[in-house]
Amino acid sequence: MADKQNVVSVSDRIPALKEQRKKRANRRLIFYLSIFFILIGIVVYFQSPLSHVQQIQVEGNYTGETREIIDQSALVSGESIWSQSLSSAKERVEQIPYIEEATIERSLPTTLRIIVQERDRTAYLHSNDQFIPVYGNGQLMDEQSLDTYPSDAPIIFNWQNEELLEAFFVELDKLGSGMINHISEIHPSDDDPTLLRLFMNDGIEVETTIENFASYMAPYPTVARQISEPSDGILHMKMSPYFEAFNPEEYAGEIHEEHIDTGDGGLETEEEPVTEEPIEEGENN
Repeated sequence: MADKQNVVSVSDRIPALKEQRKKRANRRLIFYLSIFFILIGIVVYFQSPLSHVQQIQVEGNYTGETREIIDQSALVSGESIWSQSLSSAKERVEQIPYIEEATIERSLPTTLRIIVQERDRTAYLHSNDQFIPVYGNGQLMDEQSLDTYPSDAPIIFNWQNEELLEAFFVELDKLGSGMINHISEIHPSDDDPTLLRLFMNDGIEVETTIENFASYMAPYPTVARQISEPSDGILHMKMSPYFEAFNPEEYAGEIHEEHIDTGDGGLETEEEPVTEEPIEEGENN
């Protein structure tokens, strides 16, 4: 009796089977219609102004002009966001002397973003009452010249030899921004253009050379801390740094050379002061 109660006749199952087939057919129809309308939407999107660039944003530029960067990228508003080559635009933007790295992204639906990382200004070249920025790659940007005294990088004065200037930029870039921030002014010597006189932000006057400038100046913070007060004199930053102290009014021509330990294990030595006796005039003439 139990087996007979569980048997379902074919005529009773037919409506249920038809309903299942109908549901499957409806799902397939909905699926194909969705695909069809998605394809139509994509075609309409690419063929209509909906895919056109409406805004180009520039981020990360602190000294460079937004318009200059956009123009250099050759990206154009009003054209399809997908038809513009972002890799080519990136290469063009990175040709700007003060741009170190650029990234260009699509921000759907209609925006392009140019994200730049600027090079540090390593110095300013004083010329014709203008201060021309010098970037880490040695490039000068006359278009960004300032007519006011800058304070974010050292200033190079009275430089005439362009060949030596290029060599100095290479050394300056090796030094790094941390050490560069200690320097206020840089002056080449009138007698020897390879010799430099530096005025530091801590008030110390330094003499060094263009050749090996980066390696000679690297230990400056350690050396400067060893200079005793008063610090009237010149710190010679060369292979063996030493401080030449002098104060004509107080010491009447006394010059004192103090050889300084740079921290590399060398011994600190001191030379005895050499005093020049003043010449008395007037009584025996």
